[in-house]
Amino acid sequence: MTRRVTLGAREITYELTRKKVKNINLRIKPDGSVHVSASNAVTIAVIERFMKQKADFILSAIDKYSERGVKSKVQFVSGEKLPILGRERTLYVLKATRNSVTDKDGNITLSVTDTDDYELKHKVYVTWLKSQCLEIITLLCKAAYDEYYGKLGIKFPVIKVKDMRSRWGSCIPSKGILTFNVHLMEYPLAAAEYVVAHEFTHFLQTNHSARFYAELAKFMPDYREREKLLKG
Repeated sequence: MTRRVTLGAREITYELTRKKVKNINLRIKPDGSVHVSASNAVTIAVIERFMKQKADFILSAIDKYSERGVKSKVQFVSGEKLPILGRERTLYVLKATRNSVTDKDGNITLSVTDTDDYELKHKVYVTWLKSQCLEIITLLCKAAYDEYYGKLGIKFPVIKVKDMRSRWGSCIPSKGILTFNVHLMEYPLAAAEYVVAHEFTHFLQTNHSARFYAELAKFMPDYREREKLLKG
């Protein structure tokens, strides 16, 4: 059972499993997801009161895992092929006095002060990718909002982009914030459009119930096919 709870000033999603256990068990997995198990005798109110008592620990663990980010499979060597919105670009790595990235004529040039420093190359590339992703995602959000979600009375949200560990996106309805994974840029545009619609739908249905997917299908009937693009 997927539920949402407000811890401090943040709203998080957690998975609740009913088991024959004596205590309330809490676990934060390396992907940042929160899992709670408790017996049927323990009410939701008691479970969430327990979670609020552990709020500092839970939020700290989520942030710790999130900061690790999704390490790209890219090796950052010249001649390597990089996927950008479903199309391949050829990467060229150059030594330079300042760090920068350019995308021109189907080629991506990564200029860095130390071409042997993988972490530096990764950081510079992802920083550039974030700026590209924010621009694209914002356009997709505006399109979905104007076409459908804005007509349902939803206020246009704050759009953020992060290098997340496993989630493609997240929605905080109480704050009006949508956050997207920068690595969506490595998949076809149709996949990014799906994630945008998915997260917007959370303003209408906070969990992943049948109602959620029915609502999503109203705007995007082919969402299942688009979702498969992210699992390939």
